[in-house]
Order: sequence, then C-alpha cells, then structure tokens
Amino acid sequence: MRLDGLRDIAEQFDGILFDQFGVLHDGRKPYPHAIALLETLKAKSIPVGIITNSGKRAEANRQRLEAMGLRRELFVDCLSSGEVAFTSLSPQRAYVIGKTGEDYGFEGFTLVDDPRLAEVLLILGSDAPRTSLQDYARLLGELSIPAICCNPDKQMLTASGLQPAPGAIAALYETLGGKVTWIGKPYPAIYRQAAHLIGNPRRVLCVGDSAEHDVAGGRAAGFSTLLVMTGVSEGLDPASVEPQPDFWMPQLQW
Repeated sequence: MRLDGLRDIAEQFDGILFDQFGVLHDGRKPYPHAIALLETLKAKSIPVGIITNSGKRAEANRQRLEAMGLRRELFVDCLSSGEVAFTSLSPQRAYVIGKTGEDYGFEGFTLVDDPRLAEVLLILGSDAPRTSLQDYARLLGELSIPAICCNPDKQMLTASGLQPAPGAIAALYETLGGKVTWIGKPYPAIYRQAAHLIGNPRRVLCVGDSAEHDVAGGRAAGFSTLLVMTGVSEGLDPASVEPQPDFWMPQLQW
C-alpha cells in the first residue's frame, strides 16, 4: 500500500522503530522532513526508537544523530548492531575489519594488527572503495578463525555512491569457507532489544530503506513494515522488492 505520508497510518501504532542511514539522514545531513516528522510523533506521544546496522556502539550513533540536529529528546534511544554484539560477546583477542581511523568502541578486547594472531574476526565496518572486495579476499583467504559480522548490510551509502558494506565482506568470508555469526537486522536479537527500549508496545511499525534487512527483519519479528524508496532503495520499483513491505512511500514525510 502506497502512503502519501506517515500521517496516513501513524496512529495505528504504539511505537515506531526507524532505521537511520537512508531513512532519517543521508550520512551527512537529515532528509528534509525527518526532524519535523519526529517532532510530530513526539507531540502525539508515539515512542520512537532508532535501530541501526552499525558496527559502532550505541553512544557513537547517538552522538552522530545529535550532531546532525536529530535532537536527543526526539527519540527514546538508539540501538546499534555493534552494541548488541559488544554486550553479547566475551572479550577476546580480535582483528577488526573496519574503516581506517575509526574507533568502534570495543573496549576490553585485545586488538591485534595481524589476523593470524586473533581468536575472532570482528567485521565492524568497510573501507570501500579504498579497499576492494578483492583486497579483502586476499586478506581473508588463509584464515579459519570465526567471524562476527556486526553490520549485516551488504551495501552502504558513500560520497562515491553505493559501496560494499560489512555484510558483503562477511558473505565473502563465508564463500572462502569462514564461519560467520551475524548480528543486526534482519536477525531477531536486535528487534527484541529495540522493542524493549520503547516499552514493548503491542503495535510496532518498522521503517527502513532496505527490503532485505528492514522489511525482512521487521516481518520476522512480527511487526508491520514501511519501506521508503530512498537510501539503498532509491531508483528501485517498489513492486519489485522482496520481501514486499506492508506500506511504502517515496520518501519519509509526515
């Protein structure tokens, strides 16, 4: 069902879980109607949670949202796949795959520079396009240690367009024979925790830009789903995406 705006269905729900990248912002600034929409939901006392496939901890994501003008009072909390992973893992000797220069906040882990010295591979980010999938294949080809993928997204928005995201690197590792544990959307643990953050409402709507992650994950959790045709879905035919959402709209607006 196409919507003209979230106003068409908002009052059917007791809580809403928003993806951030490609829905609320483009990685640099909020989309035009995002802040006003969150202000309207707050005025209507509909609790909002942010649920994101990000290898960084929740606090880093909160700070990023606030720096973009998405004020803290507009959402109950933000939950990242990195936070779910960090709180569920025991500290180990780890090799981190991520963006050069980024701190992912995995305090307590012993981080090593040589993956052959690690007990676990933490796939937290992607250095694409600086590092290609072929480069990652050369790095990962001789490894046999277990991997934790803390961001299952296969594509990510960058200044140079869509690039391979951590999920693509993890999938590559699997093709090379590696064992990967996936944490984040569309897997269930992040939905259970996110729903708890906003008070475990009975009627929940999940809003995202990825059918593969946001729609599939929301549906598996038993929630209704809304796909916005921005972010990784920009330019796609809504009728062609799988799985199909309950609702869709061209862009997020009230």
